[in-house]
Amino acid sequence: MASKFVKVLGIVFLILGVIGFVFPMEGLFHLTPIHNVIHIVSGIVALFISSSEAKSILYAKIFGIVYLLVAILGLFTHEFAGIMFMIATNILHFAIAFSSLYVGFKSNATATAGHTASR
Repeated sequence: MASKFVKVLGIVFLILGVIGFVFPMEGLFHLTPIHNVIHIVSGIVALFISSSEAKSILYAKIFGIVYLLVAILGLFTHEFAGIMFMIATNILHFAIAFSSLYVGFKSNATATAGHTASR
């Protein structure tokens, strides 16, 4: 479950990062060049990690925590380190954070339960 999620996340982030450079979104989502680079790097790392379920679980947990912190930061500032925080961006960051954390911890619980049951 985590591998598929992380692979899809990687593809989406890679596409989003490239599209952000070609069509800078300055309305609903204000994607700056640094924001696009972060999306591309996150996407590449996710695609690389997605070949392993265990690494994907860890990636989903760490990614979820980082995105939760970014979303919380967005509640208190409009701009940080070249990244613009719009309302839609914050909502999306929270959604990505919660879905990543869910997959990371749900997959971990499922893998642990399956491992325990097979003994």
